[in-house]
Amino acid sequence: MPNWVTNKIAAPPHVLAALINEHGHVDFSRIESFSGTFPWNGIHLDAETFAEVVVGRPLSQDPELASWEAENRAAATLDELTDEAFEQFVQMLRNYRQCGFFHEVDFAYERWGTKCNAVESSVDLAAGIATFETAWTYPTPVFYALSKRFPSDRIDIQFADEDVGSNCGMFALLDGEVIESDIAPAWDEQDDEQKVFWHHFACALTGHDPQDIPD
Repeated sequence: MPNWVTNKIAAPPHVLAALINEHGHVDFSRIESFSGTFPWNGIHLDAETFAEVVVGRPLSQDPELASWEAENRAAATLDELTDEAFEQFVQMLRNYRQCGFFHEVDFAYERWGTKCNAVESSVDLAAGIATFETAWTYPTPVFYALSKRFPSDRIDIQFADEDVGSNCGMFALLDGEVIESDIAPAWDEQDDEQKVFWHHFACALTGHDPQDIPD
């Protein structure tokens, strides 16, 4: 299970409206959506491994992960694919040829900066506030694309990981550029005063009582 990050956006109503779908929820596909087809609920990793080999996708920049990926690619055997895995492999190649991505998750990591779409969203257009949760991190590309779409409007963003006190901060965008920023250092790099501040900041944003969560 991922760590969930709470995001809060403050912007003019017409800016926020560009993020909202017909059900009133924050929806990143309103900014950019996956144009391929992948009619399965899960992904066969061996199918993805073969697709990576065929398109020549580079190994991870992380040495340990790159070693693991290289071993998987070297050991992969086409004959061992199940019928469904083979069909996924073929569809991944079709998608890659069409739009540059194997499937929705592949697209989401690159274009949204997160594993999946927003969840648990709450929107108050009149107040110019929207909150939602994302997996692992805040959706950087979505925020920047929204800002570029409305270049004259300031967008203020706050975010906080459920691991309160780290992976949190606030920044403001104008025309796709950061004009203000205050991001928490890594927890082990914070002094005592910073730990207290960011712990309370994250608790306030995620709705936790600071007394219930030790810093």
